[in-house]
Amino acid sequence: MRLFVSEGAPGSLPVLAAAGRAQGRAELLISTVGPEECVVPFLTRPKVPVLQLDSGNYLFSTSAICRRQNL
Repeated sequence: MRLFVSEGAPGSLPVLAAAGRAQGRAELLISTVGPEECVVPFLTRPKVPVLQLDSGNYLFSTSAICRRQNL
């Protein structure tokens, strides 16, 4: 899984805290991106935080990302 976050983006702090708690349970790559960098190819506007699953699907909801990382 790959987690994209941006400094100052609302929701980045909770997902980073969940990622810290989940260390060792799942392989997670954390990438810090600029606020205007488009990380999801089919979106016209940037959206972070976003979790890219191994299947290629994306989660955009902060609470869904936190729940997924705590499995």
